[in-house]
Amino acid sequence: MDLEAYVDAQCALLGLKLTAEQRPGVIRYLQLVAGMAPRVVDFAAERLTPADESGNTFVPVAPPLGGGR
Repeated sequence: MDLEAYVDAQCALLGLKLTAEQRPGVIRYLQLVAGMAPRVVDFAAERLTPADESGNTFVPVAPPLGGGR
């Protein structure tokens, strides 16, 4: 896959602007993720069952009024 073309196409689709400094890092990250993805997919398909599901659910909480902590 041509990751440079992919980054350009996705940025155009999403209306994102990458600076010249950001672009190499985004491409390196996609290369890293592309290398890990097959391992994750293969592991999950071979070893995990529905019983392995954590069941935890993320529930966002609104920040306090006034922006305080």
